[in-house]
Amino acid sequence: MFDRAGGRLISKVKLSGHPNNIATTKDGGRVVVGIAEEPGALDVIDTTELSVAKSIPVNGRLHNVYVTPDNKYVITGSIRSKVLTVIDLATEKIAWQLQLDEGVRPMAMEKAPDGSVRRIFVQLSNLNGFAVIDFAARKEVDRIKLPDNGFGAQERRLDSPSHGMGVAPDNKTLWVTSISANAVYAYALPELKLLGHVALPALKVEGRQPISAVPNWVTFTPDSKLLYVSNAAARSVSVIDTASIKLIATVPVGEVPKRINTVVLR
Repeated sequence: MFDRAGGRLISKVKLSGHPNNIATTKDGGRVVVGIAEEPGALDVIDTTELSVAKSIPVNGRLHNVYVTPDNKYVITGSIRSKVLTVIDLATEKIAWQLQLDEGVRPMAMEKAPDGSVRRIFVQLSNLNGFAVIDFAARKEVDRIKLPDNGFGAQERRLDSPSHGMGVAPDNKTLWVTSISANAVYAYALPELKLLGHVALPALKVEGRQPISAVPNWVTFTPDSKLLYVSNAAARSVSVIDTASIKLIATVPVGEVPKRINTVVLR
């Protein structure tokens, strides 16, 4: 934990195992940490006590963790066990699990009118696309495949050809990156109608075919007007106007950018 104003290290919390990703409850009272060691766990940190309050066993080492928009659940996924797990934040126990046929990678959530989760969109290993999970029914209801544009093989990413997605803050669109297509695709919600796509800059290396920018995670401005995509191979972040579905800027950054978030300071 660091002091936001000065960047000073405040404290460290020892976890139950090697972590991979974190999320925070809406009130800031708990930080949940995915443990990427067997047998797998979700560590819950009390941000007042600055200690692990509970370590919840799950089925398989965790890849990513998310807090639902209504602050009622944590959603996690495991690549090894191919299991999606939903944990109740009130009881800090597993609410339900779903076995899938491939490893669970990045996810995004669509809100229902009452603020609860309507659907979970899940990217899977070896799938250039995503699965659609009905939250209430606790089952997969659709699977959408993205176009292949000849990328992915030389980048050695065919085991994870689509790795990054997000629902815009206004809950009107879903955006999905594709390494195999070197593009990001936009879908209207709730109908999941394809609105269009944005081709991302390819790397040109003499003597080789064009190389994908290897687009990864996405984030939005709070007004949903701009989308940012981290390009792991291109050392850049692409900025997309969501209304026109057009690339408007490419920002050079450091090596291998992947996870990306929007922070609003008040």
